[in-house]
Amino acid sequence: MTRSLDAGSTKWVLGSLAAFFTLLAGIDLAIFDGTQRAILAGVAAISAVVLAAGAVLVRRRRPGRQPAVLSVFGFIPVLNGLAPLFVTGELHQTSMLMLIMVGLGVAVSSTAFAIAAAATATAGWIAAVLLRDDLHTGELTYYAVQFGLALTMGTLLRVSLIRRQRLLRAMRDELAEAAERFQGVFEGSPAGIGLAGTDGRFVTVNPALCRILGREQDEVIGQDVFRYAHPDDRFDLDEIARRIAEASDGVARMEVRFCRPGDDTRWVWLTLCRTPTSGDGNRTLVQMQDVTARYQAERATRDSERLLAAVAGVARRIRTGEDARTNIINAVRDLASSDGVMLMEPVTATEELVVTAASQQHLVGTRIPLALTSMTAEVYRTGQPVFRADPAADPVVSPALLELTRARSLLWQPVIADGTVIAVLCVSWARRLDDVGGRRARAVALLADETALALEHEQLLRHLERMAYTDTLTGLANRRAWQAQLPRLLAQARRTGGSLTVAIADLDHFKRYNDTYGHPAGDELLRQTASAFTQALRDSDLIARWGGEEFAMALPDCPAPDAAQVLDRVRAATPGAETCSIGYATWDGTETVEQLLSRADDALYQAKEGGRNAVREAAVTLSA
Repeated sequence: MTRSLDAGSTKWVLGSLAAFFTLLAGIDLAIFDGTQRAILAGVAAISAVVLAAGAVLVRRRRPGRQPAVLSVFGFIPVLNGLAPLFVTGELHQTSMLMLIMVGLGVAVSSTAFAIAAAATATAGWIAAVLLRDDLHTGELTYYAVQFGLALTMGTLLRVSLIRRQRLLRAMRDELAEAAERFQGVFEGSPAGIGLAGTDGRFVTVNPALCRILGREQDEVIGQDVFRYAHPDDRFDLDEIARRIAEASDGVARMEVRFCRPGDDTRWVWLTLCRTPTSGDGNRTLVQMQDVTARYQAERATRDSERLLAAVAGVARRIRTGEDARTNIINAVRDLASSDGVMLMEPVTATEELVVTAASQQHLVGTRIPLALTSMTAEVYRTGQPVFRADPAADPVVSPALLELTRARSLLWQPVIADGTVIAVLCVSWARRLDDVGGRRARAVALLADETALALEHEQLLRHLERMAYTDTLTGLANRRAWQAQLPRLLAQARRTGGSLTVAIADLDHFKRYNDTYGHPAGDELLRQTASAFTQALRDSDLIARWGGEEFAMALPDCPAPDAAQVLDRVRAATPGAETCSIGYATWDGTETVEQLLSRADDALYQAKEGGRNAVREAAVTLSA
């Protein structure tokens, strides 16, 4: 059984023995006289020199040779223990030899050498007794027994030492195996693990932590735990200590963004706790778990919920007939995390796109001519979405648009219905985006579809409204529209103190015309009459098809004398050789709509009875 000693330990043992024999040489010089002094002090001095030289030279030997070196030098104490017996012939010198034998049993690393040293010491003691007659005293038996007990004690200590060495070796092997397993777990753990020193800087990290941070190990070790964290997520040592102290289990937990090279941000679940092995309690165990996938999934879920809510809000507005533009603008801005959104719709008459809704209200009403070269016009013509990370560098992008929106990145999304572009969404960011990203692009595209649906629905409602209030044959307002608008005109006259004249015109002998030329010709006459009457009236006047061949007219701010001239112009505008009769009444300031219409109808009857092709004013009704 051999104990492994490194060069430093071997040097220390040899040096200690050299010092001991140097002291022994001095003691021998002080105790002995004559030849005994010279021999014993000389042997001790030579031993000290040899051991000292061994201590100096032992580092030059290979580590595996150190126990053998100790074994060779271990015979020197045995020789120094036997020398006094041979030189002095005194039995009590056996005591030193016994001490040396007990010491060698404990200190010598080689069991073979320990046995050899014990055999050498025993043989030397017996030889001394045999050669020196002066050792044959009454105490010989006593010292012989004592010497035997020393050998026995050395042997027992040796056995105990071997057993202890075996136990220590087993414990060392177990510790080495545990350390190897821990190192394997540490190195192979999918979670990032590191240990930070008292200054909050990493002293060791595993490969997983380096992968999470996207950096090499030598870049991370020596850096602060939050060195690569997002600026908004960094904490100092005092904050970390406070969080750990406040945690019920002594573990601080937080979600932190870490910035990797290439503008790659990772979401990390970070746990910090004091290590139980640090006596001062200042070392911190750091664990990192990359939760970016979970965060992105949760964010995608939240975005989907927000998108569904936005679509539901738009759909709800569509169903109720409300203008959904504001909802769409707000939803696009929210889901795209943008700074501005505009909805631009075409004005056919002027060949322009006009901003009908925007998150920045001062942009509403802005016009973009389609004839000019611009990215907005290009997207409207091609129906293809376009994103520009740096629109200022694109000559097609209008500088005026950049000035209005103050955008550093722009996205144009066409709004398409039945294969036709009916509007353009323009999304702007005040910060530069290298890529609009799939999530933003999908959200904007989906909301563009909802925009198309909302605009189509609005057009349909307008069409239905026009149908409800428009005579399909003549294109004039129908009786329903007349009944809705006349009370408003009367209320306006009452509020302003102005005048209001109401007239009813009837085509003369229309039945005979129908019977003679047929109903299609009669319909055409009605259409021509509607157009002629409209042109003869003022822009502020209202005309409606009252029913059949009758037309109702309202002339606001037109007193009776002026009304007579206007209505006579209308009568004269009757198409072809046909004529019409007109009766009118001017509001007396108190009567109701029904009373006013009744007087106009009476005047029409008078015009018919008077020979037709005439304009008659209703008589004024005097109140009692």
